[in-house]
Amino acid sequence: MLITIIVINNRLVCENRNTLSSKEAAINIDVKSAEYMQCEAEVRELKRVVQALRNKLELAQCEKEDAVQAATATATQEIAQLKVTIVSLREALENAFMERDNQVQLTLAGSTAEIAAFKDTVANLREMLELAKIEKENAVQQVQQSANVEIAQLQAIIQAIREQLEKSL
Repeated sequence: MLITIIVINNRLVCENRNTLSSKEAAINIDVKSAEYMQCEAEVRELKRVVQALRNKLELAQCEKEDAVQAATATATQEIAQLKVTIVSLREALENAFMERDNQVQLTLAGSTAEIAAFKDTVANLREMLELAKIEKENAVQQVQQSANVEIAQLQAIIQAIREQLEKSL
């Protein structure tokens, strides 16, 4: 059995015949050769297009991988820089806290010493004031005592003069 493919009005027509005329066979071979060459050309063109698309896809994938690697490298560098910055800022903050604590301790120690000196001064001044007050009271008592003694002496003299006057009168 022989299957014939014929092009009629730009359409392929398949026939199932046992015999072909020589003219039909020649046309059939020419059509087959032309169709075959056209199909081969289309296949070659499709293979070229597929290869070109495959190359573009591979190039796009490479570019994508390169972009991802570049972004990853950039992000990694930024992360490393940020970590370094964080560490230095943390150290600076800790140093500032330590410096502040030292200043507070120094100020507190200075204030404590100054307060202790003021307390000592106040205690000394109170003691001196008490001593001065006691000395003044003692001096007043001595003056009063002396005045009392003198008054008593003067009263005794006055009494003696009175008695003498009374005797003489």
